[in-house]
Amino acid sequence: MNRVFIQNYRQHGDDGRDWSYVPEVAGISNTTTAVTIKAAAGALLRNYITAIQVSTTAALGAATVLAIRDGAAGTVLWRLSLPTTINPAGWSFTFPTPLVGTANTLLEVVTLTANVTGAIYVNVQGYAAR
Repeated sequence: MNRVFIQNYRQHGDDGRDWSYVPEVAGISNTTTAVTIKAAAGALLRNYITAIQVSTTAALGAATVLAIRDGAAGTVLWRLSLPTTINPAGWSFTFPTPLVGTANTLLEVVTLTANVTGAIYVNVQGYAAR
């Protein structure tokens, strides 16, 4: 295998296992209930996150902590504190070294503190691989 192919294989998974999560129309609003963003990938397969985009519809009534967790109520892989002021452009994060979940385990997004007003939208992209 040549070097470019190996690098591409590692970045995007094998066998077309790329995935993306698009939030519900209402987004996350005034709740701390977790939302599954990617089901378990299967035996021996891990979910990898390569990018996350976050936006809000209005000023949040309270500073809100957003997290990506490995498994239902599992370990926090990534966390962001969202301010009460609105950012019209939202926030975009790419991970040259992907966030890695545990084999055969779901990924979820959750607000660890409720946002009171406005809604939060989280889009996530990644792939599944060994």
